[in-house]
Amino acid sequence: MEKDKVQEYVEGKVTDALNKVVADAYLAGYNAGYQDGYNKVVKDSVSVGSEFVDLGLPSGTLWSSDYVKDDNDKAIYVAQENGADYEIPTYEQFKELMDECKWDQKSEKNWTESGFYHWHEWAICLGPNGNKITFEKTGIYETTDSLTRTSEIFFWLNNKEYFYNNCANITLNSLNIGSENMFSGYKLPIRLVKTIG
Repeated sequence: MEKDKVQEYVEGKVTDALNKVVADAYLAGYNAGYQDGYNKVVKDSVSVGSEFVDLGLPSGTLWSSDYVKDDNDKAIYVAQENGADYEIPTYEQFKELMDECKWDQKSEKNWTESGFYHWHEWAICLGPNGNKITFEKTGIYETTDSLTRTSEIFFWLNNKEYFYNNCANITLNSLNIGSENMFSGYKLPIRLVKTIG
């Protein structure tokens, strides 16, 4: 009789343990699916809210007219892995932009109410068809909460095929346009692309 109670007790514990494992697996799957769906909605809503410009590139790639911005109209800065949630340009798409477009830079002095000024600087990318997009100076967030390398323009590139070219880099003043391998934990802004046809 005692043996039957022990057997019943053990079977109950095994059933409880199996039920917990199944419930945990279900919850983990649900949460992963929810997060994937949430990320897709965020990505899709960002993409829908973005303006894309046809520069007349041979590949048919359209470039967003600005960086992805938050609700306060400020460029968002993300680590590389978070940039992969968006349709960011590949190295080949950025290389096409470098090779097929004409580049220039502009600057203007902006005065503050207190009588001081700062320089507003940006790069202009003129496509073969005469349309243009601009790249505002961005800088980079390294290990601190303040921008560094502020005379440069950075944004993430999709580097699935080219590990050493994960970041676009446009240096103002000398107007040097290229790419580099950036530490993936730094925070950079992102630009979107899409291909037509």
